[in-house]
Amino acid sequence: MKYPFIKKDQDLNKYLFDLKETCIFEHEENWYKEKSHTKLYPNIEEAKGRVSKPYYWILNAIDNYEDDSNENKGAALLELGQLVFKTNYYSYKLTSNSDNVEAKKVLINSLINLGISVDVVSQHMISMDTPKYARLDLNIKKSKELILSWIE
Repeated sequence: MKYPFIKKDQDLNKYLFDLKETCIFEHEENWYKEKSHTKLYPNIEEAKGRVSKPYYWILNAIDNYEDDSNENKGAALLELGQLVFKTNYYSYKLTSNSDNVEAKKVLINSLINLGISVDVVSQHMISMDTPKYARLDLNIKKSKELILSWIE
């Protein structure tokens, strides 16, 4: 996986720090190698606002979570978890319409490890916000039961 998922007993602040480091390293590496957007925006703050690259989306999601004026930290974590998941599974998404049980389990455990409740994850996993290959085609009760059986 290109971007790390949070582990079960990992501290959230440490995870966010490590994820930021990964994204910043990718920005710097691209700044030295490419002659594209990084030539125009070598400053990471400027690039985050103007360039559509997954590592900038992740950095913006972390900023949104860490923003003191943000009153809905849970939604910000859900967005971050979804971004990391979609970015890691992006090539698979392009080639598959079929279910991927492994991807479902990874997404569920990642969201649970971010501190998101099972009820919220259950609702999220059946929503259209979840990619088709990872979505649960169940009702909320069955979704919750399945998720509880998959939590590591």
